[in-house]
Order: sequence, then structure tokens, then C-alpha cells
Amino acid sequence: MIQLYDWQREAIDALVRGTGRVLVVAPTGGGKSMCFQQPATELDGVALVITPLVALMADQVASLHARGIQATYLASNLEPSEVRRRTELALMGRVKLLYLAPERLASERFVEEVLQRLPVSLLAVDEAHCISQWGHDFRPDYLQIGALVERLRPPRLIALTATATPLVRREILERLGMPDAHQVLRGFARRNLQFRVDEAKGGRDKEQRLLAELRAAIGKPGATRGTALVYTGSRRDAETVAETLRASRWRAAHYHAGMDGAARTEIQRAFQAGELDVVAATNAFGMGIDRADIRLVAHHALPESIEAYYQEAGRAGRDGETARALLLVADADIQRRFRFIATDEGASAEQQARRRELFRAMLGYAETASCRHDYILRYFEDAQEALGGCGHCDNCRTAAADAQDETEAAGTVRELLAAVRALPFAAGATVVSAYLRGEASAQVRGYEWERLPGFGALRGRSEAWLRRVVRRCIAAGLLAVGVERPTLHLTRRGAETISGARPNAVRLPADGARTHRLDAPARDRANREAIAQSDVFERLRTWRKQRARSDDVPAYVVATDATLRAIAERMPSNRAELLEVHGMGPARADRFGAELLALLAEPAPAR
Repeated sequence: MIQLYDWQREAIDALVRGTGRVLVVAPTGGGKSMCFQQPATELDGVALVITPLVALMADQVASLHARGIQATYLASNLEPSEVRRRTELALMGRVKLLYLAPERLASERFVEEVLQRLPVSLLAVDEAHCISQWGHDFRPDYLQIGALVERLRPPRLIALTATATPLVRREILERLGMPDAHQVLRGFARRNLQFRVDEAKGGRDKEQRLLAELRAAIGKPGATRGTALVYTGSRRDAETVAETLRASRWRAAHYHAGMDGAARTEIQRAFQAGELDVVAATNAFGMGIDRADIRLVAHHALPESIEAYYQEAGRAGRDGETARALLLVADADIQRRFRFIATDEGASAEQQARRRELFRAMLGYAETASCRHDYILRYFEDAQEALGGCGHCDNCRTAAADAQDETEAAGTVRELLAAVRALPFAAGATVVSAYLRGEASAQVRGYEWERLPGFGALRGRSEAWLRRVVRRCIAAGLLAVGVERPTLHLTRRGAETISGARPNAVRLPADGARTHRLDAPARDRANREAIAQSDVFERLRTWRKQRARSDDVPAYVVATDATLRAIAERMPSNRAELLEVHGMGPARADRFGAELLALLAEPAPAR
């Protein structure tokens, strides 16, 4: 008998004995399909399952057959005679689950002569986010499902997806006509994933970083330490990346929608069989991939939304073991994505605006200084799963979210925005950066911008630092990127930030190039504070070591060095103050708060 998780039982109970209307949101590879497969085998009639990919249907049907369950699917890859044979089996009551592609619902004859004649036990809508125009993978064919629900009035209806914001969840429920559905939201946290974002200068730099990451994640070509996926922003990039990997002796292949069906099927088969180390692919590859040992998912370019990114990155580490998720960021990719959205003739102005917001949130993830796990959980409004710092993403490991002077940060952002507004015409990030740093580049001299009052306003800052601030301003909607050329334009939000009508929403990245001189009294005071903080820090590290040993977990699971340093600096005296420390979320505060506050209240040892 198959063992079910508590959340699966909850969904099945609500579907069979409760409201009969259920929405399940659970991570990729988490076992969502069991929520309709298990009751379908016990209920009278046929379960209809709508899912978008033929490969996914075929895999699930094969898996059901292996368990002795009668199931079949109808799709465009079948001969008409085979479609008729399988349809007759369903009408004769010889199958328990019938899988359908959503485009089949466009046939009035099929709906009337087949679906309305079937004794439907339940209707399952897989990848339900595809029904939302505000989701990351909207498919117009899914809009027909609402009408099907009205006609069939199935006794049980279940919608399932791996990623959906509250807005998308509301639209799913509305379009399927089940506003009072029981919602089962399994936590979004994937604690075994190690998230990292790297800035890359171009294609060659990206390829070198990918090669290094592959070696770190799965060893060497042909090794048995798992597999990897590289998601690219274009078909050409998928082919180029795969070629580069093969030149370095990796067993690599490319995959995209421009290939013929037989070639795509062969790549999927080889990947599933372990004959490939890595597949470089567009987002056409992934749904239905059932390998638990993917040790690395790398993104060669920024996806269009956090939903898309998290679903793709979530294909790594389904076995629960440590896995990596690498995102490569290049300024050219950002401009290319904005241009693609703006020039999509199939999207309305409202849809384009929504897609720009989704992409700005994705850019915000790339540029966040906080824990990347927590950023994603906040995006999905999954407060219960908040980690308070995961301890192993790049930001948690490097303490990139150190405290900063908010007044100074706001002033710096206003100076940058004002400089962009004051320029006589729009320019790109490189020219604006040179102008702000007081660098008389050829373009700056050609425009005679060295005579403008803003020239050198942010002198002393590095170009890399300024480019990061620009990206953060774009993510916050303070700057926009031109469609035809990658020029920077001030937005209404940016103008309101300059005037003070809107508070600064941009956190500055750390900049090691900046130094501050202290006068003698300030230096002495700083030394005394440093000594005191050092004592507390060491006592905290001793406590962490003991707690980690007693809990039998790595030390960083208890708290990172960055969190302990922040506690030593702030010396919180109650739970509310403790929660203000980066890395101390509600879960950690509940578990360790009392011990930490007691330790901080102890008198310092005599020196």
C-alpha cells in the first residue's frame, strides 16, 4: 500500500468526503498526482485528467500500468485508429483514468459524444496555473476548462500546481467556478537547495562559470553523481551551450520547441536513462521530468518570473539531498527581456504591464541582499515557512545584508535618479555610471557632460557597484529600460522618490571600495565596542556549537556567523528586538530565542 503524506490525505479527504472542490499547491515533484490518482482507483467511474504535455501523460499512464491500474491518454501523437480504440475502452468502463490535452476540449463533437457520455468520478486539472492570464505559463486552451466544468458538473474537482501567488490562486478558483474550494498549500521552502546568483559579463564568461559549477555539482563527465539542467533564454543559446559542454567532454544535448518531435522524445529518453550528464534547454523542457538526482539547475539568463524560476530550479534535489540552483545575470539579458515583453504583439497592454511587474520581481530576487529562500517565500506569501535565513544561499554565506545607514542609502539613490533625470538625453548604464563616478570617458567628453553639476556625484564607487544599484532601481520600478536601445529612463515612481513623496525602496549593495576615516575618540570608542562585541560573539559561537551537537545538525542550521555577529552588535533584550536581526525568523526565535536572550543577559566576564 502506498504511504501518503498528511497533506495528501488532507486533499483526498476534502475531495472525497468534504467539499469535493480542492486546490493543491505543492512543490515540483512533491507527489501532487497522488491526490487524484489514489481516489480515482477507488471511486466508481472515470477520472478525467487535463494536463498540457504528452510526455507527462505517457509517463503517468506507464507508471499507473506498472501498478496494475487501467489508464490511458488521448493526444495528437496517436494515430486516429488508436484514438478511437482508446476512446472505446473509456466508454466501455475499461479505464479508471483518462488523460487529455486541453486543446482536445475545443472539439464540440468530442465533448458531446465522449466526455458527456462518461460516468465521471472526478475532474483533475494539472498545471492549473496555465489557466491564469497573470501566471507565468498562460495557455489559452486552458480557458475552455471552465465551460467543461459547467457542462459536466463533475462531482469532484481538483486543481493542482507547483507555483502560484495568491493572485494566481484566486484566478484559478474563479475560472473553475469553485470559490469556496478547500486549499491545501504545502510549504514552498526547499531547504536542500543552495541558491546563488552570479553576475556574468557575456556568453564566454557564462560558459566558464557553468563548467566550474558542473564540476562542483556532479564531478566529471560520465560520473554517477547525478545530472544537471541548464535553462537558456533562447533556442540558439541552448544549442551553443550544449556545444560548448560537449567540447569539454560532457555528455550534453540541447532541447527546444524548434526541434522535431522525435528528436525531443529521444533527448528526454536519454536524460531519463542517465545517458546524458546535462541538457541545455529552453523552458520547453521540464514538465514531467522525473529524475530525483538532478544536482544542479543553472539558468543561463533571467527567466520572466519568480514562478517560472522556482518551478524550474525546483527540479533539482527531489531526492532531498543537497542540490544547487545557479542564476547568471548579465545587463544585456535584462534589456533583451524587457524588449521581448514590449514587442510581443500577442499580449495586450495590460498583460505587458503585468509581465513587466513579474520580471521586475525576478530582477529583485537577483539583486536582493537578504536570504534568497526567504525572498521567494515572501513572494508567495508563505509566512509560516519563513526560515529567517537559510544559512546556505550565497547571501547568507557572505552576510550580504549587513546593516546600512538608511539616510545615506536614500541620498545615494536620489542622486543617481536625479542624475538620470538631468541628462539632456537618455543614455545606457555604462555611460551613466562613468558620469556619476566622475570618469571622463570618450562618450562623456563627447557629450561634454563633465561640465554638468552631477558629474562625479558618486565618485569613489566602483562601476560594478553602480551597475548593481541601477539594476535594483529597475527592479523597484524607479528606472525603466528602453525598448529599442538599453537606455535608462526615470519613471513616475523614480520622480516621487527624488521629491521625497515616496520612501526609498532600494537597499544598497556592500561596496568594499568605500572607506571611512575615524577621528581618535571615535576610533577608541569603536575599538571598545569591537572588543565587547567580540566577547559576546565568541560566547554565542560556543553556544551554537553546543546546540548544534545536541541537535545533531550542522552549525549553520542553528545560526550563521553573520547572524551571530548581528546579535552581538544589537544586543537584543526581548523577542521583538531579536526578530529584527537578519537571520532570526519566527521559527528560529521560537526554538532558540529564550536561550539566546538568557545568554545575552549574563554579565560579561572580567578582563
